Amino acid sequence: MSFNPQPVAIPPGSGRQFEFMGVTHKLTQPQTGGAFYLFEAEFEAETGNSLHVHRYEDEVVYVLQGGIEIRLDSRKLQVGAGGAAHLPKNIPHALYNPLKTPLKILAMAVPGGMENFFDELGTANENGTLDDALHKIISKKYGIEWLE
Repeated sequence: MSFNPQPVAIPPGSGRQFEFMGVTHKLTQPQTGGAFYLFEAEFEAETGNSLHVHRYEDEVVYVLQGGIEIRLDSRKLQVGAGGAAHLPKNIPHALYNPLKTPLKILAMAVPGGMENFFDELGTANENGTLDDALHKIISKKYGIEWLE
């Protein structure tokens, strides 16, 4: 995809939402010329995702509300509201909200493309076909490996 960015503004509350995953698209690769994908993610109190690794993109996480614990192999990073973290590709990590209040983050995947992962999961969920086996297949297609 060639990089030919055009100005774009995304109003609050807009973007494709995937409530079952707590993810909302903000800027997708077609809007950024493939440079990056920007999304909001929300985690309820004391919830998160399991250890995984991205093979195709780096992630940048900015905490809008609450606090996040990022588990790496043998250490944990703590980031509060207004803080940010860089998660390079090929480094296993898990995101967790350790607080008793909701967590809201703005995350960027560089380069863009990870939105297609969420789109496929969302479509499968809407069709009633999403199960663990299909989740694993879709993840592998987008270079995401779940380690636990």
